[in-house]
Amino acid sequence: MTRRTRPGSIQSTVQQVIAAYGGIEAAALEAGIAISTLSYGTEQREDRPGGLGVNHLDRLGRIEPGAALPMAQHFSALAGGVFHPVDLSGPSWSDMAGISKEFADVVTLHAVAHSDGSPDPRDYTLGEATEQIREIDELVTAALRHRAALMMKVRCSK
Repeated sequence: MTRRTRPGSIQSTVQQVIAAYGGIEAAALEAGIAISTLSYGTEQREDRPGGLGVNHLDRLGRIEPGAALPMAQHFSALAGGVFHPVDLSGPSWSDMAGISKEFADVVTLHAVAHSDGSPDPRDYTLGEATEQIREIDELVTAALRHRAALMMKVRCSK
């Protein structure tokens, strides 16, 4: 049974990490801790505000990168940003073309959403906003892939 937690809280994030492992038993086994200890980390208590402990979460994230995702998203949001995972495999020679294409898609969708053909030319409709978020994510991914390729070149030259 899952404890009720406040959305966006660290306890809720710990539950997401546990879910990424397929449950509390699997996560506790991988972390090398008791199930009760892991469960304790999802409990909101005033007398023990420390939670599960970042060392256990770090270990889980290192073993299963998918478990690190909720933590990255949680702490990015606290810092006023977002975490966007990026697949860094594949060729980097076409990065500029990819960035240009994705940027053009964002600009095109913006123009369509603000045209006379849109149900609300002064703003994005829900569907247009959802589609634009997807296009922006594709643009960000293309730009971050290019940045990662450049960072590899810089690191390898040192």
